[in-house]
Order: sequence, then structure tokens, then C-alpha cells
Amino acid sequence: MLARCLALLFIPTLPFIPLMADFGPAATANDLLAGGVAGVLALFSLVNRRAQVALALVGAWVAFSPFLFRMSLLEEAVAVVWGVSTFVLTMGPFSDPHRVFVTAAAAPATPQRESAPERHLPIAA
Repeated sequence: MLARCLALLFIPTLPFIPLMADFGPAATANDLLAGGVAGVLALFSLVNRRAQVALALVGAWVAFSPFLFRMSLLEEAVAVVWGVSTFVLTMGPFSDPHRVFVTAAAAPATPQRESAPERHLPIAA
């Protein structure tokens, strides 16, 4: 749950990066589209596991998009860092919701009666 809350803070940055930096048309379109979809899916991922998986797939798409489109080094770095961190934050080890386990208490032990002293045979020397 902590990771998904951090993802909510981090995910909305992607659509604004191409507007601030000089990105090519392919990277700009990819970042705007994937960032908008990821922003919506991030909100739904708090209540729906399918939206969480879809958000992780969008992060994987953004991480692998530099290998499909021709991009500059800055565009590749932004896409890979954003995509990998989105994927890890949504499907990583801290992304599961909190669980409460309730178990029944063990039955109290019954007190044992004191047994009679045992009689031993004398040991021959």
C-alpha cells in the first residue's frame, strides 16, 4: 500500500516532462498518452487489482518504448526511469494491501494430577 501511495505522487509527472523539455514528437505523444492513462489507472489501482496490473503494464510499455522508437538519450532516460519505477511501485513487494490475520487462541492446558511416587527396584551393585 505504501508503494502505491508513492506511485500516486510519482506517476503524474510523466505527462508534464515533455512539455518542459524539448522532446521529439514520438516521445511526446507516447509520454502524454501513457502518462494520462497511468494517472487514471493509478487512482483506480487503490481499489481494484486489475487496474493495478494494467498500470504495471503501462509502466512496462513506457520502459520498453525507447527500444521501439528512435529517441534521444534524455528521452530514453526519462522513459526507462519512469517506466521501471512505475512497474516496481505498482507490483513490487510493498504494493499489497494490509492484511489482518485472526487466529483462534489455543485451548488452555488442563492441569495434570500429581502422580503417585514411582517405586523403583534397587540397583545391584
